[in-house]
Amino acid sequence: MTDLILEPTAVAGWQRLVREAARDCRIELAEELEGYLVHTLIHLTREARLGRGAIAPQYLEALLAAGPRGAEDLRRVGDQCLLLAGLYPRQASRRLVRVGYFVDMGRSAYARLYELLERANAQLYRQLSEAFVSLADVLQGLRGEAALSPLEAIEYWQDTGSRVQARRLAEHFGPGWTAPGSRRPQ
Repeated sequence: MTDLILEPTAVAGWQRLVREAARDCRIELAEELEGYLVHTLIHLTREARLGRGAIAPQYLEALLAAGPRGAEDLRRVGDQCLLLAGLYPRQASRRLVRVGYFVDMGRSAYARLYELLERANAQLYRQLSEAFVSLADVLQGLRGEAALSPLEAIEYWQDTGSRVQARRLAEHFGPGWTAPGSRRPQ
């Protein structure tokens, strides 16, 4: 039986889980990215609407919205895509898309947000866009089990260049197996 570990706050609990998952995935997260991931987990896991509705129309509406509302909508799209790609990757097949779709939409939302913002925190969104796959890998690591079937893992690796999925595939298929080429690096 798993020991029940109580943390003094929800933030401390999520932070411990994120750090353990990152360590298990052999991913070093910058403090800002770890903090953002913890905040997103706390905020969006409370939200019952997570992942409802198609992402593309939400993204388009966010692009067309002006001012702070547009920026907030882009952030929400990026955050939803991050959690869907990381915690709920099987939602992709239910929506008849690949997990890479969530990765592409989330990266794009954060990258556009970076372009729109001129404040100091704009840099964070560039980092989120660039580290999206690593963050999704950490979230998948939170599950403590393989989030993807071997076929889904191959597709995800080919679409995103995830080093974590490449390692898992090598473990699954044996030491002689080499992952096929990918579209782009992580």
